[in-house]
Amino acid sequence: MTQSSNYANDVYARQPRLVDLIPRRYSTVAVGMVVGLAMVAALEALYAWMPQLSKLAGDGRLAALDLDGEGSLGVWFSSTTLALASLISLVVYSVRKHRQDDYNARYRVWLWAAAAWLMMSVDEGASLHEGFKDVMCTVTGQHLLGDGSLWWVSSYLIVLGTLGMRLVVEMRACRAAVGALLATGLTFALAVLAQVQWFVPETGVQAVMIEEGCEMVGNLLLVLSLTLYARHVILDASGLLAAVAAKEASKAKKKAEARTDIPSVAATPATAGTKTAAPARPAVHADEEEDFDEEYEDRSQRKTRAKHRVDDAEDFDDDRKLNKADRKAMRRQKEQQRRGDLK
Repeated sequence: MTQSSNYANDVYARQPRLVDLIPRRYSTVAVGMVVGLAMVAALEALYAWMPQLSKLAGDGRLAALDLDGEGSLGVWFSSTTLALASLISLVVYSVRKHRQDDYNARYRVWLWAAAAWLMMSVDEGASLHEGFKDVMCTVTGQHLLGDGSLWWVSSYLIVLGTLGMRLVVEMRACRAAVGALLATGLTFALAVLAQVQWFVPETGVQAVMIEEGCEMVGNLLLVLSLTLYARHVILDASGLLAAVAAKEASKAKKKAEARTDIPSVAATPATAGTKTAAPARPAVHADEEEDFDEEYEDRSQRKTRAKHRVDDAEDFDDDRKLNKADRKAMRRQKEQQRRGDLK
């Protein structure tokens, strides 16, 4: 019984957790983004070639490739990415709620974010905004601009604009995530402008490709932003960000200390041909100056005695050529002369 329980515990310990689904490496995030953009480009190309490919079908149309239709591959892609964004928001919420310095419970915004992305995912698959537009046009009798799409656009703008500004404040610690979120808002704005026909033709393949392409890329950028911030939150909770910050601070301190040890450039000569001045005698106190003078006098006396020894040696060589009486007289004369010099 004990062995089976230990085996079950080991198996449970080896199971991946929900936070393990968030990539830790930037390279993994980049690969995922490239794959997503490749899928968007493939869907756009298939829609552009749809008239030629429809001839191969029995009824002459391929609904799966129609980006402007319901139940197409483009709708599936957008709905899936938005559902993934909702799941990542729940992961961020599950980690952020354990932060001890969040006294105002700001982490609850991630529940609202998860609900908003999930609602957008359902709307993408079921076209709820089209039904909302028809209801508002019928009830109010006003189509506002164009076909009445401004009804759901204004509602989305209020909800997502408020939520987006709140998320920017929440994610300000991760600049990459904030940048991706701002890019998401820009691409969504372009998709809305294409939807209300403000800068593209009313009909045609080009208008649909611009609108749906901006929408799909915006969904991808949203997933990228949430993934980057989820990675930041998980690393922060694990204490890895603090360790990296301490390591960088230590490196910066060592570099600063190394700069202070380098001698100043102003102390070096301006040009190679400039002659440097002789080093000046260092300033000394009065006692040290007296000791220096006494040492100088002793040194002078030692030099004088050494000179007399040399002179005596030379005279000795000369004396060897003289007789004994002359040498005695010469020595007596030199001794008298030396005594006179010392006096």
